[in-house]
Amino acid sequence: MSKGVVIKYDCGQCGERHDHEDGAIECCQPEIDTVYICPICDKEHDSMKVAEQCVLAHADLEGADCEHCPSCMRPAETAQLRIEIAVAGHCSTCNPIYSAEQNLQIKYALEPKEL
Repeated sequence: MSKGVVIKYDCGQCGERHDHEDGAIECCQPEIDTVYICPICDKEHDSMKVAEQCVLAHADLEGADCEHCPSCMRPAETAQLRIEIAVAGHCSTCNPIYSAEQNLQIKYALEPKEL
């Protein structure tokens, strides 16, 4: 299961937070604010890019700042893909097979760190 950025929609009128844009549109016209949430620390961000950077900051992996997969040259658009590339040298789109150790590294990079 991917731990990508969670997108929620805040109503400008009643302040309710919606999981789906359609529900927010029905309830909250004319003003809807999109909120991007890091699934690891639950911190809210104003942009997808900043939220993805927050996810990557938790991963603490060297090489997780790549822009493209070196194998297939697809853009590494999500934190999940960047972590996969940092751990295994390729993304799951071009090659979904990882060793057991690589799978664990990817999994633990996307989990909250215990203090």
